[in-house]
Amino acid sequence: MSKAVIDDYFRAYNAESAEALGRFYNSEVELHTAEGVLQGPDAILAVYQHIIAEFRDQMTPQRIDQLSQEFHVDILDTFTAKVPVADFMGRLFTAGETLSLRLQARYRLREGRIIRGDIDLAGGQER
Repeated sequence: MSKAVIDDYFRAYNAESAEALGRFYNSEVELHTAEGVLQGPDAILAVYQHIIAEFRDQMTPQRIDQLSQEFHVDILDTFTAKVPVADFMGRLFTAGETLSLRLQARYRLREGRIIRGDIDLAGGQER
C-alpha cells in the first residue's frame, strides 16, 4: 500500500467529482467527524455534494505518515464560498469569503480503499 493512494484521493476530492471520489471508498466505509458518523459511500458523497455546491473545498495534505494500512494526514482545508451561505460551522459567508481549517485525519484502508476515516480539527482556523 503506497502513499500514492492517499495523494490520488485528495486529487479526486479537490476535483469536485463525487464519481471519482466514490472509487476510493470501501462499501462499508465509516467517516467519523465532530458532526457525527457517516456510514457508507452514499452518505459521505451526499455531504460532499452539499459542501461543493456551496464552496470550493480544497484539501491540501501538509504531511502524510503511513503506518501499515493506516495513514495519518495533516490537512489544510480551505473553503471558498461560491454563493452566500447562511450557516456553515455557525457562520454566515458571503460569496468569495474564505475559511481555512487545519485538520488531522486518520484513514484506514482495506484492499486499497478507505474503510474508516477519522477527521478532527487540529488547533483552530485561519482566515
